[in-house]
Amino acid sequence: MVFAFYNHHEPPESGIARRFVKLQITSAVSTLRSGGMPALNAMMADWPQDDRQFFSVSPSMVPAEGETLQALEPGKTPKEIVEFVQGPKGQGYRLRYNVEGLMSEYRPKHREHMFHIPTPLLWIGGLGGLLFSAVLAWNLTRPMLQMRQAFGRVAQGDLSVRLLPNMGKRHDELSEVARDFDSMAERLQVLVKAREELLHDVSHELRSPLARLQLAIGLARQNPLNVETSLQRIEHEAGRLDKMIGELLALSRTENSSMPDEEYFDLYGLVSAVVNDARYEAQLPGVEILLKPDAPGQTDYTVKGNAELMRRAVDNVVRNALRFSAREQTVTVTLQHAEEWLKIDVEDQGPGVEEDKLSSIFDPFVRVKSPLSGKGYGLGLAITRKVMLAHNGKVEARNAEPHGLVISLQVPHYQSVIQVA
Repeated sequence: MVFAFYNHHEPPESGIARRFVKLQITSAVSTLRSGGMPALNAMMADWPQDDRQFFSVSPSMVPAEGETLQALEPGKTPKEIVEFVQGPKGQGYRLRYNVEGLMSEYRPKHREHMFHIPTPLLWIGGLGGLLFSAVLAWNLTRPMLQMRQAFGRVAQGDLSVRLLPNMGKRHDELSEVARDFDSMAERLQVLVKAREELLHDVSHELRSPLARLQLAIGLARQNPLNVETSLQRIEHEAGRLDKMIGELLALSRTENSSMPDEEYFDLYGLVSAVVNDARYEAQLPGVEILLKPDAPGQTDYTVKGNAELMRRAVDNVVRNALRFSAREQTVTVTLQHAEEWLKIDVEDQGPGVEEDKLSSIFDPFVRVKSPLSGKGYGLGLAITRKVMLAHNGKVEARNAEPHGLVISLQVPHYQSVIQVA
């Protein structure tokens, strides 16, 4: 395109023909006017045969109908030049010069280039275009091939595949797709690993009471006099299994972030009921449980969600604090506003948790080794975290000063959500 539009130079033969024709026409006209046809023939006798073949003279008084005179102008070269001259005795002559024939004589013997592009440059451009197209196609199809292979590996269960490291220094849409694919694969890997660990832990936890059940049944068969003791053991282990399965079902229920039975409830009333139940159980170990709300009766504590699940989450935290508290210690439950959140802080005076294990106490079957921990399955705080996530809330734990553990629950305040909307 550049050559075609910006390479409009005049061919060399056009300039040569224009000057040559102008010189010969001027000489012929001057000779005819002064000496007539004999003088023109004498002059043309000195011309080479090749030059005379393009020039012709014929008698004519006026131009023929439709015939026009054409002039030689720079940049314009007509096919022929026609000139009318009057001789010295009044006779008229028509001078005709075949300009096209003269240019063909001097024109180089080769065909015209496409778009005025020289042939070598045309070949170089064509090969360069093909090479560039091949590189561009390879650059686009290679990551697509890698993605196809990666999806195939994921479909076969290999979740360790990553695409972004293979993209090099690409900063385009394909690299963004690779980044999203890596995030998806990593998330799937975490979820699958968590499921496998949960299945392993559940199997491990269920194996112990089942083994004791089988042992009690075997002892009852061996010693008929000891049937009552064996039945008590069987009843005890069956109760533990029922409790564990109930907690597992609760954990599975809180996996779903959408709760069809949502309702509006008063968080202060719910926390008060949990604290009152815990106070009844705290009489035996001699632990005091205090509730410190923000101006009860004057502040709204409305929350949207599932009241039963929220009660279980708060109850698990309060019972966990009670489990790690010794005689004459205090568990403090604080309910307060924190901007658009309602915040519940449960603080005990127990031994606390090592800093590097604070983030793992909300994982299933994780139990802190302490003489005050009692017998649990490590599912309570895991259920609490799932419940808070299902309510678009959050939970965190930190050690208190000088000792003890503080677990904070935060859930969106319904009135604050309305005001923001």
